[in-house]
This record gives sequence, structure tokens and C-alpha cells, in this order.
Amino acid sequence: MELCEDVGLRLYERCRTFVLVAKSEVECPVCRQVFMVSARGRSRCPRGDCAWFTTQRTYWQSVRNHYAHTGRAIEAFSSFHRRYPAARSYQARILLIDELIHSFHLEEATQAPVKSVASKLLEGNKTDVVRFLDQLSAIDPDGKERWRRGVSQTIHGRIVDP
Repeated sequence: MELCEDVGLRLYERCRTFVLVAKSEVECPVCRQVFMVSARGRSRCPRGDCAWFTTQRTYWQSVRNHYAHTGRAIEAFSSFHRRYPAARSYQARILLIDELIHSFHLEEATQAPVKSVASKLLEGNKTDVVRFLDQLSAIDPDGKERWRRGVSQTIHGRIVDP
């Protein structure tokens, strides 16, 4: 239970970062105020007694350095971020974690899977992460097969057998 809570909270914070980045927002590291980063000039924390600021260049460099651009997976990250706090039971939380790490970046026009989102959430290169996920046992064998069929359509299609 403790491990599930630890993993869930870490994923929640990572997804929160993705949600902020998708809206060009930042959380002030000094006072925790969330605000939008302007396309020009300095973006100052709106809290009157806080002097922290950033620029768009600095902000996007930070996004790149922390691999925090959402790509085409914002719905997966937003959904987890929205639903996780309401999940109270171990089973509800573990299912949300499982759903998130088995999600895909989706092609906008067709909604077809492009690649796994797990490489943005778990350590390791993309191939190792997909292999790791494929080795995980699944509560729902049909769900695992759906995931494997999804992976077979992506850039990692050769890693697993559908």
C-alpha cells in the first residue's frame, strides 16, 4: 500500500507538471503561486511580496531539460491528474497507475497510438520501458492484449508480439 501511494503521488506530480506545461504555466519555486509564462519579456510571480520571475526562454529550457513537454499525450496526463486525488482505495489507485503507464501518445487526426507515454514517466530508454511494461503481469489479460496490439501499431511495434 505504501509503495502504491509513493508511486501514485510521484506520477501525480509528474502529470501536474505536464498539465502546467501544456498551459504554459509555471509554479513559483518560492511561494508556489501558479501563473502563465508570457511569450515576451519577464513573467513575474503575481504574488505581491514575491520577487521571483522567469522568461520564456528560461522556462522552455527548463521544460526541455526535464523532458516535460507533453507531446501528444496530454489527455492521459490530464486524466490521471484529475482522477487520482479522488481514488481512495488501493485498487482504484493501482488501476489508475496501470492505465497511465499503459497509455499512448495519440495521432491527432486518427487517435491511433504513436508511442508509449511510459518513457516520460519511468527511468530507462524507450525500448527498455516498453519491454518492462510487456513483462508486467496484468489483472485483465484482455487489457494486456489490447495494449500489446496498440504497441504493435507504434514505433515500438517490433518489441512485443501482438
